[in-house]
Amino acid sequence: MNLTAVRIFPFETREAGGRTLAYAEIEIDGALLVRGLRVVESESRGLFVGFPAQRVRRERLVELVVPLTREARRAVREAVIAEYKRVTGWQPAPRPPAGEGRGGA
Repeated sequence: MNLTAVRIFPFETREAGGRTLAYAEIEIDGALLVRGLRVVESESRGLFVGFPAQRVRRERLVELVVPLTREARRAVREAVIAEYKRVTGWQPAPRPPAGEGRGGA
């Protein structure tokens, strides 16, 4: 699998309580376009890539695009996150030192 293009469409949802930072699309071998990947920020995991999914009968999400190997998932994740960082200049939010930022005096 050769990722021949990665395009990032950033937007800001944090002020509204969202975690999605951008949508992305990837081109595979110059022959297949996959749209609807999401760049998401998690407090514990940092940036990760969510694959396109659809809600089924209101109770669960089903991924529409599924990498079948760890290597394929890693290749997509690394390419999308690297391009997101390049396009936006993203830096992780600084975390307060232990014991600070939790109220008090």
